[in-house]
Amino acid sequence: MAQWLWFVFNIEKERIGYDKGLLTWLRLRKHRKLRRHIHICLLDVYPKGGKFGRFMAFWINERSRVCSASLNERIEEADIVWIYSQDPLPSDVKEELLNTIKRSREGTKVINHPDFYNSYHSEHTFRALAEAGVNVPRSEFTEEDINKTLVVYKTVGRHSAPKNLSLFRGSIESFQPFEFIDSRDSDGLYRKYRALYINGIVYPDYLLFSSQWNVCWSLKNHADFTFEMTPVEIESIHIVAKKLNLQFFSIDYIRRNSDGHPVFTDINVYPMPIAYAEIIHQYGYYGRWYECGNPLRFGMPESSGRPFWEIFDNAMVSFANKKM
Repeated sequence: MAQWLWFVFNIEKERIGYDKGLLTWLRLRKHRKLRRHIHICLLDVYPKGGKFGRFMAFWINERSRVCSASLNERIEEADIVWIYSQDPLPSDVKEELLNTIKRSREGTKVINHPDFYNSYHSEHTFRALAEAGVNVPRSEFTEEDINKTLVVYKTVGRHSAPKNLSLFRGSIESFQPFEFIDSRDSDGLYRKYRALYINGIVYPDYLLFSSQWNVCWSLKNHADFTFEMTPVEIESIHIVAKKLNLQFFSIDYIRRNSDGHPVFTDINVYPMPIAYAEIIHQYGYYGRWYECGNPLRFGMPESSGRPFWEIFDNAMVSFANKKM
């Protein structure tokens, strides 16, 4: 209702985010004519019709001072092409994206190139990260581990898919075992940290607390949007980016309760960017908002001490190698 009748209910337009309705339509019409110093073309082609690309493009156009964005169009004028599709990419979608990129200008930079987009899903990724010095859960086991080592069986090739905690039972079709790492602190709650990597910059996103081992939003006790990252955590994420040849991703990690060392458990090049409704509505806002871009608006301090969109703009200017 707020999208259509904000003036009737005397709601400030600045309190209404993205959603279906008149106000979003008016904003999108303005975005189509927008051209800032750096233009980003997001390619969200998988699954068909996309999921998060239109939302991300909307908020870039609303909040960035330097960048404008289009979705699956205007690639010929793009300074940056951003592959923004669900991973892992099927081979035919990868080929489609490679052909689309050929239409861009010579020298156009690509975020998360199709050749490396599925790198996280490679069978040997965790071993490669471990060899590079990143703490990750053990993923290779022997018969000596059967019925002795506690593991998490994760569905192969899918995010937000079922996970099972059990003693190691050997290989299970469509599942990959990882050694279970206990992240409980003295309060008995498990913790999961999420950070973003954006073209060379690490941004602390959120910290979840849960009484359940599988820490996620639906099982959380509460969330914290400000936490300090250690130098080891930041450096490890830079290593992940370099090893996987990725420029944007979210990364989840926990701190092992025995020594506090970080253990990195999941990487996502297509994370859900939408702030959760219960957080937004309690501050008197409507619609859907980009989770990183509005903490001060919702009464929370900036995670890194600097506005997210300032960090975003600096990262894009550096990546595009385009002077202001």
